[in-house]
Amino acid sequence: MQQLHLDNKGKSKILLLVSGVIITGSVPLFMPHFLHGHGFHTGIHIAGIILGSFLSIVGAITYLEYKTTRLLLVLFAFLAVTTAEVLAALNMVFLFWPSYSSIDSVITHLLILMMLTFFSVGIFRRD
Repeated sequence: MQQLHLDNKGKSKILLLVSGVIITGSVPLFMPHFLHGHGFHTGIHIAGIILGSFLSIVGAITYLEYKTTRLLLVLFAFLAVTTAEVLAALNMVFLFWPSYSSIDSVITHLLILMMLTFFSVGIFRRD
């Protein structure tokens, strides 16, 4: 059986592919929010979905390569954050439950985005 090993070039391709698919798919849903002044908040959600999806895919590939419980838990953590971002973004469009977009909400989403960004940068590091 062939081992799956990702180098930085492979990870970059995955990130670009995930970014392209999510941005292309989100344009019809979220364009009205960008046009009505909620672009920054919507952009944070979309970026969170992109990075969370990227980390989930890389986590799944890594788990399939090493099959340790720790990597499975990391994969589930990334899937949970990604699911939360998807639900929060879809709630902007379909309004499943009342949501208040205040400064604390934006700060919270920015912190989650920063966490995902640090994880994503860490994936490309070679120490």
